Amino acid sequence: MSGTELRAKMAGDQIIAAPGIYDHMSLLMANEVGFDAHYASGYWGTASAMGEPDVGIAGYSDFIRIFGAFAAKSKAPVIADADTGFGGIANLAHAVKGYQKAGIAAIQIEDQGFPKICGHVGQAVSVDAEEMIARMKVAVEARGEGDILIIARSDARRTEGLDATIDRLDKYAENGADILFLEAPQSLEEIEQAASRLNKPVLVNAAHGGFTPVLPPTDYQKLGVKFVIYPAGAPLAAAQAARNFYAGLKAGDANGEGAGNFDFGEMSRLLGIDDVVALQKRHDRA
Repeated sequence: MSGTELRAKMAGDQIIAAPGIYDHMSLLMANEVGFDAHYASGYWGTASAMGEPDVGIAGYSDFIRIFGAFAAKSKAPVIADADTGFGGIANLAHAVKGYQKAGIAAIQIEDQGFPKICGHVGQAVSVDAEEMIARMKVAVEARGEGDILIIARSDARRTEGLDATIDRLDKYAENGADILFLEAPQSLEEIEQAASRLNKPVLVNAAHGGFTPVLPPTDYQKLGVKFVIYPAGAPLAAAQAARNFYAGLKAGDANGEGAGNFDFGEMSRLLGIDDVVALQKRHDRA
């Protein structure tokens, strides 16, 4: 899915709510339900694929392998994290081109320094605004005539306050950002104020367990938000379900403390087993 489809959805009146996808099974589940976009988080992509924290350990080759594979199977446009661009401006340009070639609809670039850290653990520090403006200019140049959308994320709320962060996002918009990501606002009033003052679509991160109030999409829409991502809800639920099963099995309950199980036959279907069986039958290899 390309940025063209996501741009068309942006032109509509409704908010775009994108659930987090963190592995291929979560992607298949999201595909089945049906959303306007899917969000591939660096935090959860790194956690799922590597078992490591979101502190810049994963690099471009890791992200493009994971997120490019998501884009190939996704039924909705994929918004994908690119941290700070994976290095200098040459690395950033390479990332924009690579994400675009992989069919990713929107690339998220943040204004932290290196090593970055998850914006909801209370440690993020932003670089000078001019450095992020340079990142925006490089990203626009690298996109060329392509259609990938550029998301500028600011983590400055914690250290510089809301007004300074809005000023930063406004500058990022002036230098090419298509979508403005206000990370970790701490109240509905802050979200509404930012959305009213910025002249580009605003994205909010509804991270379960983070600093920002988690609301239904329509509630964010009333505040003037155009995009809301829910990166943590599904992986946290899946982790708890897995822990329930493991704890139950250890205690002698093969059904995992009464936790419900997704239907195995349905999972096999989502993974494409019916197509494989049909192929084998067509070629007498069943």
